[in-house]
Amino acid sequence: MAEAKKEYVAPPSVGHEIGVMFGFLGFMLLAMLIYGFVWQAGNKRSQKKEADRVAKLRASGLLREDKQDGVEREPEYRA
Repeated sequence: MAEAKKEYVAPPSVGHEIGVMFGFLGFMLLAMLIYGFVWQAGNKRSQKKEADRVAKLRASGLLREDKQDGVEREPEYRA
């Protein structure tokens, strides 16, 4: 008696598993994009607060005007 060769039949849950996998990848991509926008907004807010703080220090005289880019420059004297 010859045995009949059985063909491979995929389990019925394969489509669901692939859907879950791609759904997860899509969700992670969306989460990364949202996180990037939130991060940028936080950085902009922080930069604005820092610029306001420096402006207040300069206005009060606690921060010299001749400091730029972290390098102290010689004051220019005008006669």
